[in-house]
Amino acid sequence: MIGIIIAIALLVLAGIIILTLFHFGLISFYHPMKSAKNNQIRVACVGDSITYGLFVGNRRKNNYPAVLNLLLGEKYCVNNFGYTNRTAIKSGDYPIVNEKLYKQSLDFKPDIVVILLGTNDTKENNWDKDKFINDYGEIVDSYLALESAPKVYILTPSPLFEVRGKILYDLRKSIVESEVVPAIKNIAKAKGVDCIDIYKIFDGKRELFADGVHPNVKGSELLAQSVFEKLSNN
Repeated sequence: MIGIIIAIALLVLAGIIILTLFHFGLISFYHPMKSAKNNQIRVACVGDSITYGLFVGNRRKNNYPAVLNLLLGEKYCVNNFGYTNRTAIKSGDYPIVNEKLYKQSLDFKPDIVVILLGTNDTKENNWDKDKFINDYGEIVDSYLALESAPKVYILTPSPLFEVRGKILYDLRKSIVESEVVPAIKNIAKAKGVDCIDIYKIFDGKRELFADGVHPNVKGSELLAQSVFEKLSNN
């Protein structure tokens, strides 16, 4: 009987560990990297859990970079460099520039870069407007400096919606609305890159979010479609 209890406890512990690794994007096979071939146009989608596809059903098929690749077609190779909880701010709790995936996104030598950051920066322990503008700008510069001379698009965060009267994960709706969105638009102007206002696109569309923060399958499709339309028109 004791042996059975121990076995169950170990299984539960293993499950918790796996779920934790999944949540933080630390299970490597959830980030399969594709190699571009036959002169394909390389697209790097860089960001946090929204890019990663957290809580999107059948994530590997339905995360927005995967859907974007289907929309763009065989002439494109789109890779997902999203990482859960990551911040643009270098002094944040999980800065994206410290991650292997960020370095891989540079080594990918993309022709197009789509960046979606800023949501996790709104946490009280992370937020500093001046640091955000500076550090986000440096991320943009790191791609603009590549020999591949990529076209860079930066996205505003999507809106945050309440669940049972509160915003989850210690994120702050007011900071997204009043500070992050305007800051990203200003960064785009300063760096001469395109901005896609997905805050506006998703505003009022609570039904497209699994938990008020992360888009569901339909939300992921709308995000991919919005990026696709911008890329197609440029």
